[in-house]
Amino acid sequence: MTVLKAIFYFFLFFLSFRVNAFNLTDQLTHFFEKNHLFDNKKIHVILHTQLKKNIFCKRPFFSLLQNFHYFGLIEVLYTCGKDRQYLQVEVQVEGEYVTANKKILRGSRIKESDLKIIIGRLDTLPNHTYFQMKDVINKVSLRDIFPFQPVTSFMVRPLWLVKINQMVNIVVHGVNFIIFTKGKALENAANNENVRVKINNNNVINGKVNENGEVIVFM
Repeated sequence: MTVLKAIFYFFLFFLSFRVNAFNLTDQLTHFFEKNHLFDNKKIHVILHTQLKKNIFCKRPFFSLLQNFHYFGLIEVLYTCGKDRQYLQVEVQVEGEYVTANKKILRGSRIKESDLKIIIGRLDTLPNHTYFQMKDVINKVSLRDIFPFQPVTSFMVRPLWLVKINQMVNIVVHGVNFIIFTKGKALENAANNENVRVKINNNNVINGKVNENGEVIVFM
């Protein structure tokens, strides 16, 4: 009889732990869905840390210890009243990401037809993989990118509308006047990026590149 009681209590403890761990996983899932921009993505949370004791908190507070990514293996601080525990959580995310639709040669300006959206596990992708085509179109490839290879920010650069040492048109806007002049770019710059240019008197001014490759300066 004693052995049967021991087995019975062990079973109750194990079942209770499973229920609480399951509830905590649900709470973590809700936390990530609500706070970390997983719109239109499927997430699955796996708890790798055993709870210190058999407790269930209706309104726990979760905080991320590393805020530079929201999926893969993550450390989360679990707080419930005076109880605090560090949890190792695996967040698996399924969603859309950008791959090459065909081989993209180094130095090519990337077009929409060069790209393909694939649905798969985001947490297993290389860091800084692009999730939207618009973030890649019109960038320039820094290396050959092969079909179905995920496209990352390390593989591309902006399309320079202004290049270093290039003579550029400068438009200076002031109060009730506009001045058109030219100057030499001191650095590369893409659309809507700031750039330094040297004008005829050797002064250096700062402006912003527009879509036409002109440097716009506001006085």
